[in-house]
Amino acid sequence: MNAPATFLRPAPQLYWPGETNRCPCCGGRAWHVGRVTAECAACDHALPLAHAPEGGEAVWEGPATAEQGEQ
Repeated sequence: MNAPATFLRPAPQLYWPGETNRCPCCGGRAWHVGRVTAECAACDHALPLAHAPEGGEAVWEGPATAEQGEQ
């Protein structure tokens, strides 16, 4: 792929929690937000969360992690 083709590629759409997010497909503003994606309530279009955990990151703290922090 050449540099001009890379430069002209559109940026990925992301769902930003706490912001007003409009669906790129239908313009809706109601979302079902999960751990990794948010889905438009009107047309079911999914967007990745801007702050989604990446591969290998813990989504929650288990009991063992919480106990380590108390020591």
